[in-house]
Amino acid sequence: FKEGTWKPGAVFLPPVCRNQLRESGGYRWLSSRQDLRPTRLEGLFSTSASSTARSTTTSGREEHKSIKMSGSPESKAYKVGVHWLKVLFQIHLHLGGAYGLWLVFTQANFVTTLLCSVFVFLGMIGLTLGCHRLWAHRTYEAGVVMRTVLAALYTLTCQGSVYDWAITHRVHHQNHGTPLDPFNYKKGTFYCHVLSHCMENDPDIDRKKRHGDTKDLEEDNVVWAQHWFIWLVVPIWGFLLPVNLGMTMGDSLTNSLFVLGFLRLVILLHMSWAVHSAFLVWGLDPKDRKSGETWLVFFITKSLWPQYHYLLPWDYKSGEFGTYDSGVCTTVFKILSVLGLVENPTTISSEGVKKALAAAVETGKPLQDCLNAHKATLKDVIEETHHT
Repeated sequence: FKEGTWKPGAVFLPPVCRNQLRESGGYRWLSSRQDLRPTRLEGLFSTSASSTARSTTTSGREEHKSIKMSGSPESKAYKVGVHWLKVLFQIHLHLGGAYGLWLVFTQANFVTTLLCSVFVFLGMIGLTLGCHRLWAHRTYEAGVVMRTVLAALYTLTCQGSVYDWAITHRVHHQNHGTPLDPFNYKKGTFYCHVLSHCMENDPDIDRKKRHGDTKDLEEDNVVWAQHWFIWLVVPIWGFLLPVNLGMTMGDSLTNSLFVLGFLRLVILLHMSWAVHSAFLVWGLDPKDRKSGETWLVFFITKSLWPQYHYLLPWDYKSGEFGTYDSGVCTTVFKILSVLGLVENPTTISSEGVKKALAAAVETGKPLQDCLNAHKATLKDVIEETHHT
């Protein structure tokens, strides 16, 4: 480190800071992180009034604040708290949804309930096949018409833009189970599924989103059109249209508002949250022999497929809710594939898995890298299976 200079690979620190880092052993860590840039050092150091030192030499040297290094590279000098406006919004939304559920069994017309189910199904398709499998993981390709339809269906969920959802999910995968995971499952099921959506924005996570690879999303005109006009399409297309349709079919404003409005949004909201918490709900912990011995086994089938999805997110067969090559969303995808509306779905063959395992053992490379090397389209897998 050179005084008064900075260049890529070096970090400038005042002399008083260097002395304290040398005494605390911080230099050893900094010297092993010479690839850092100043912007990436944010959050690794915290200023403290008790650790502030002033240089009082006769030469009138400039005063410097000493910087106290945190104990771990991942520790933070701040604490992200609960965003109470988000909490109040969720409380009111869920109260409205609960009242809408009561209206389903007491006052609402059957047509209104049927419309609610249809809108939930359409929103789920836009969320799973659109945001998750297409834009977040690029498990297949689709033309502009199909992408427009999927973006419109996702907008029915009223959960923001495709761009924001996709990049947040990518950060979730890249930092799964770490402090930089927006939905860190290690903090518990309640935090992963609910509380993580009611917290203040984490600057470190926001920085990950800004610095992530989003070139494919930025070059997608459908994604950007939906992103820039989200303020217009969500209230009109996502909320007013379903409510107005219920009134058009002869139901009251109250029933339409709370059933087709609040209840529908609450159901879709929890479906979206479940995409991130599925690891806890549907998955098994391979390190825990008793991970399947919970009350959940009476309602759902727990398996290792959620773990597989985090290993190979580009496999189009991975379902959002603990399934593989089955389920409603995958069935819809297969129908769209037969109709030629989607193409080039990516997966991996059994032979490819065997080769990847052998390569990982022989070369010592990470298993995920070896599996990625055998990534193939469904057409290639079928041809390989046919010839063998």
